[in-house]
Amino acid sequence: MGGDRGRAVRPARFFVRQSLILFLRMVCAGVLAAAVLAPPSFAQSSATAVPGLRLPRNVEPLDYEAHLRVNPAEDAFTGTVDIRLRVLEPTDLVWLNAKGLTVREASASVPGVDAIAATSVAGSEDVIGFSFAKVLPAGEVRLSLRFAGTMDRQGSIGLFRQDENGRWYALTQLEPMDARRVLPCFDEPDRKATWKLTLTVPAHMRAFANMPVESERASDAGWREVAFQRSPPLPSYLLAFGVGEFDVVDGGRAGINKTPVSIIVPKGRAAEAQYAAANTGAILAAAERFFGVPYPFPKLDLLGYPKSTFGTAMENPGLITYSARALLARPDEISPIFEQRFMGITAHEIAHMWFGDYVTMAWWNDLWLNEAFASWLGSKLVMEMRPQWPSGWRSLQRTKAIDVDQLPAARTLRQPVTDTREVRAAFDSITYAKGETVLAMFEQWLGPEKFRDGVRRYVAKHAWSNATADDFFAALAASDEAIIPAFRAFADRPGVPLLDVSLDCKGAPALELAQRRFVPIGVNAGTNQPWTFPACFDVGDAKTSRQVCTVVREARQILPLPSGACPQWVVANRNGIGYYLPRLSPALYDALPRVERVLTGADYDPLLGDLAVLARGGAVRYDVALRVAARQAKSPDSRVARRAYALADAVPGALVDPGNKARYAAFIRRDFGDRARTLGWLPQKGETADVLRLRLEAVKVVAIRGEDTALARKAQQLAQRWVLHRSAIPPEARRSILVAAARTSDKDAGKLFDALFEVANASKDANEREDAYRALGAFADPALMDRGLRPVLAGDARARFALVALEESLDNEATRGIALAWLVRNGDAAMTAIPVEQQGYLPRWAHDACTSRERALFVDAFEARLANVDGAARRYKAALERIDQCIALRRAQQASFNASFVR
Repeated sequence: MGGDRGRAVRPARFFVRQSLILFLRMVCAGVLAAAVLAPPSFAQSSATAVPGLRLPRNVEPLDYEAHLRVNPAEDAFTGTVDIRLRVLEPTDLVWLNAKGLTVREASASVPGVDAIAATSVAGSEDVIGFSFAKVLPAGEVRLSLRFAGTMDRQGSIGLFRQDENGRWYALTQLEPMDARRVLPCFDEPDRKATWKLTLTVPAHMRAFANMPVESERASDAGWREVAFQRSPPLPSYLLAFGVGEFDVVDGGRAGINKTPVSIIVPKGRAAEAQYAAANTGAILAAAERFFGVPYPFPKLDLLGYPKSTFGTAMENPGLITYSARALLARPDEISPIFEQRFMGITAHEIAHMWFGDYVTMAWWNDLWLNEAFASWLGSKLVMEMRPQWPSGWRSLQRTKAIDVDQLPAARTLRQPVTDTREVRAAFDSITYAKGETVLAMFEQWLGPEKFRDGVRRYVAKHAWSNATADDFFAALAASDEAIIPAFRAFADRPGVPLLDVSLDCKGAPALELAQRRFVPIGVNAGTNQPWTFPACFDVGDAKTSRQVCTVVREARQILPLPSGACPQWVVANRNGIGYYLPRLSPALYDALPRVERVLTGADYDPLLGDLAVLARGGAVRYDVALRVAARQAKSPDSRVARRAYALADAVPGALVDPGNKARYAAFIRRDFGDRARTLGWLPQKGETADVLRLRLEAVKVVAIRGEDTALARKAQQLAQRWVLHRSAIPPEARRSILVAAARTSDKDAGKLFDALFEVANASKDANEREDAYRALGAFADPALMDRGLRPVLAGDARARFALVALEESLDNEATRGIALAWLVRNGDAAMTAIPVEQQGYLPRWAHDACTSRERALFVDAFEARLANVDGAARRYKAALERIDQCIALRRAQQASFNASFVR
C-alpha cells in the first residue's frame, strides 16, 4: 500500500478519540493550535531554532512513496509518505514543510537498525520538525509519516475540491509553495526527487497523475487503489493528480516517441474537448523541434476542472490542468478567439515541459525566467503554426508590461525572494509580459538561430536538474558575451527606458536620442542609470522608408542618418520588439499623417500602445494622443483600430469636467462612432479574431463613453432576449453585451438585474454563469450592486464565479466608488470568504481610481486588510501609486484637455 506497507489502516474512531485527547491536553496547557499538530504519542522536543523560508541542507530527498486516500465528496483526506533521504551530516533532527496537516505517526529506518521513533518539534505554520531517539548516520535513511489534511473548498490551491452539477472533483495546484498542504515534504524547487504515487479513491471514480497508471485493484468496500509509475526527478510543486467522474477523449499520439495525448474532462463534457484533442499533438511536436529533444515524459494529459482561482493552467508534467473555460468549448463556442486562446495557453504550458519541468529554476527569484520563456516560446510556436493569424500578441504584452513597470513600486524581474509572501506576488505582468518582451528583444540581438542554440545548450547542460538565470545568460553568451551585462540590467533593475527621439537637420541629418527611466507625472522613481539595448528607427518621405539601427548605451547619443536629405517623418521601434518607450518630439507626432502610406497596421499597433502609456503617464497630452487615435480608428487594420478605441476608453473619466461630459461624449460619437455602428453588437460569420476583438472594444466605447442611445438600447434588447433564449447572443459576444446592457440600463435596470441574477445562480452552464455574474457587477444602482456582490461573501462555489462581479464593479469608473464603499462596509466578511490566492489581486482591480474620494475609500478598504496577505503588499503600493499618478495627471492636464473639446 505505497508508503504504509504492512501497516493496517486504523479505524476512524481511533482518529476521533486521539484528536479529542490532544485537544483537551492543549486546552489544559493553554497552547494555541498550530497549523501542524502532533498527537499525544509525540512528546514535544526541547526548544530549537525553527527554519524560516528555507529548510536546512543537511539532508536531501531522493525519492518519495506517497499513498493518499481521497474522496472528492468529503473535506478530509488521509495519507502516508515514505521519503528516502540522503543524510549529509549525522543529525537527530529533520525539518520538513507541512501546512494545515495533522501528522499522526513518524519514524525513521536505517539499514540494519530497528525503526527509530520520532517526536515532533513545534515549528511554524509552514514547517514541522522530527527529533529522533537516535542520531541518524550519514547515508540513506527512510522517513515514514502518517498524516491527515483537509481539502480546500473556497479556492483552488493545495488539494482542493469542486462540484459541477452535483459531481465532485478533487484536484491539485501546488505551485508555488502548496505541496506542503498535501503531504509533508521538502517543498523547494531545487529539492528534486522521484515520486511514486498511489491513490485510493471511490470505486466509481477515476484517478490521473503525472505518470501513467502502473496497476489498479479493488481496495476496501467501495474503494479502488490506483498506483502510478515512478516519476523522473521533479520538485514538489509539480506533483499533480485529479480524482473524479471524468471522461477521457483520445488526442492521438504525437512527437518523436509517439507520446499518447488525452483530454480529461468532467463527466458529460467530452464533446467540448474536440478542438483540444485535434490540436495538442501538433503543439507538442513543434516544441520538440525547437528544443531538439524529445518530449521528456511518457504521456501528456490535459485535464479540465470547473473553475480556477489562481491562474488559467498549470504545467504539471504529464498532467496539465486547466480552468475548464480555457480548455473546453461546445461546437458553437469555438470561435477564432477561443482557438487563439487555447493555442497560446497550451503552447505556453507545453514549453514548460522542457523549460521548468525538465530543467527547473533553482529558487523562486528566477520564476520570471521560467514563465517568461514559456510565454516567449508559446507565442513563437503559435506564430509558426498559424502564420495566417495576425500577430499582435507580443505588442500587447509589451504595453501591458510597461504599464506596470513605469511605477516606482515596480519590482525587478529577478526579484530576491526572502519571504513566503513574496513568492505569490511574482505571478504578475512583470514576470510574464516584461519577461517575454525582454527575451524577444535579446533574440533579436543575437538572431533566432543563435538564441535557439543557446537555449539548447542550457537545456542539455541542466537536464533533470536545476539552473539559474545566470546559467541561462552564460548559455546565450557563447554567441556574444556582451549580452550578459545588457540582459542583467533588464533583469536586475526595475523600470523601462524612456527614449526621447528628435530630428536635427540643421547640418547633416541626425537623430538626437536621450534615455532615462520613464516615470509618470506625480511620482519619483529615483536613479537614472542608462540601460544598453538595441533600437531601430524608420525614416522616410510620403512613399519610402529606410531603417537605421544602433545600440543605445549612453544617456545621450547622436545617430547620424544615412541620407543627405532631411526625412519627413521618423518612427521608433517600428516592430514593437524593443523593451523601451520611445517618445517622439511634438513635430514628429505632427508629421505622422505623412507616414500612413508607408506604415502597415503592424507598425501602428505598438505606436498607439506607446502613445496610450505616455498619455496616461502625463508625458504626452491626452488631446494630442486622442487626435492620433481618432485618425487610426478608421484604419483598415483591425488591430490598429482596436488600439485606437482602447486608447479612447482608457482616458480617465475624472479628467472630463462634469459640465463638459456631453461634449466629450459627442466627440466620441463623431470621431469613433461610425465604425462602431457599422460593426454592431453581433458577430458575422467568418470574421477573424481581430475583427471580433475590435467589435468587443469599439461598440462598448461608443455605447458607454459616447452615450450612444441606439447602441445602448440594442444591447439591452439583446440581453433581455438572451435570458429567455440563449441563442440570441453568440458566446463570444455574450460578456460584452451583457455588461454594456447592465451599464447603460435605467428604468428597466431592476428587471434586467433579476433576470441575470437568476441565470447566475441557476444555469448549468459555467460560462453563462460567469458572464451573468460579471454583468451583475456593472449595475450602478447601489442597492442592485449590494445584491450582486452578496454572493462574494458566500465562501462557496458561488463565490468563485461571483468574484468577477466584484472585479467588474471595481474596474469601471461608474461603479468603482460604490464598490469601494461596499468593501469598506463588508471587507472583513469578504476577506474571510475570498480565496487567499485571490486576495492579493484585489488592489489591481481598483487601480484606475482617479479622485481623492476614491483614494480614501481604497485605503480604507484595503490597507489594513491586506497588510499580511500573500502577494498583496506590493500590489497595494503599486495601485496606490497609480491612483496618485492619475490625480496628479488631472491637476496638470484637466484644464487643457477640456479646453480642447470646447469649439
